[in-house]
Amino acid sequence: MIPGMRTAGLRSIGMLGLLAATLAGAPGFPPALAQTYPTRQIRLIVPFAAGGPADLLGRILADEMSKDLGQPVFVDNRPGANTIIGAEIAAKASPDGYTLLMAIDGTLVMNPFLYSTLSYDPFKNFAPISLIARVPSVIEANLSVPASTMKELIDQERTKPGGLLMGYSTPTSQVSAELLNKMAGVKFTLVPYRGGATLVTALLGGEIQIGHESLNVALPFARAGKLKIIALTSAERVSIAPDIPTVAETLPGFDLGIWQSIVAPAGTPPDIINRLHGEIVAVLGRESVRNKLMTAGVEPATSRSPQDCAEFIAAQAEIRRKVIASVGIKLE
Repeated sequence: MIPGMRTAGLRSIGMLGLLAATLAGAPGFPPALAQTYPTRQIRLIVPFAAGGPADLLGRILADEMSKDLGQPVFVDNRPGANTIIGAEIAAKASPDGYTLLMAIDGTLVMNPFLYSTLSYDPFKNFAPISLIARVPSVIEANLSVPASTMKELIDQERTKPGGLLMGYSTPTSQVSAELLNKMAGVKFTLVPYRGGATLVTALLGGEIQIGHESLNVALPFARAGKLKIIALTSAERVSIAPDIPTVAETLPGFDLGIWQSIVAPAGTPPDIINRLHGEIVAVLGRESVRNKLMTAGVEPATSRSPQDCAEFIAAQAEIRRKVIASVGIKLE
């Protein structure tokens, strides 16, 4: 977060509504409902195209939950519009536990502040269940860049302002890059790309010198010696790559890590929410599952309870609101 930022004033972004969606009872549903649930297949909406890291995470989770629940959990890929298409479908679904959404930070705590109008309300339309993963982003560089640390990269840009082009491929990365410029007092020239693969191709070819991309995209190229990772954008180092420092180690307070969660339509019975939370925690606690995800550059992470997940999302929303306002980005 930027210096001086606090996580107060959450009513202004609807924390009470967010917590209510998770904690409110659902009159008319018997307490034993979760004992018979599910009786048919469950749809997990993944707001990304098939084949990417998010899709992999969704499919691993769905496969394991299918075995445990005794009913199919199928992935419904609904990519597009910075996850808005998938989120809108989930928001309008019946709150019966048979539609779930993989919601990333952009879905819940970025889009409401980036867009003037939004077809769903993340603070009213969803009941959080649990975090499922953290997928840190990184600042990466072409091998021709002399700098190998964040301090050296910032010093290089200060020596020759505008000399380093930084690619980004998502609104979250754009906000993070602008925050980096603001906190470091520099002006890396930002260049938009459609997708991480296109960005990495441009980076490897020398079209840009540095990039802002997810760790799971950058890590295979770094391990192959084709590019170098300068720093993580999350607040802390991660177990999947403990040797990579964070931006915050150079610029204290910097934190714009990416995370993923599972939410249900608001009004889903609390018994079902709690049942699903338990299933998710169980699945992501399995060594075989954790190994698959960590190999793909995804660090599994779960919430202690649905309420804990809701409180985390609300606090993250306040942080992102202030960051977005501070860098002045608006999308249409």
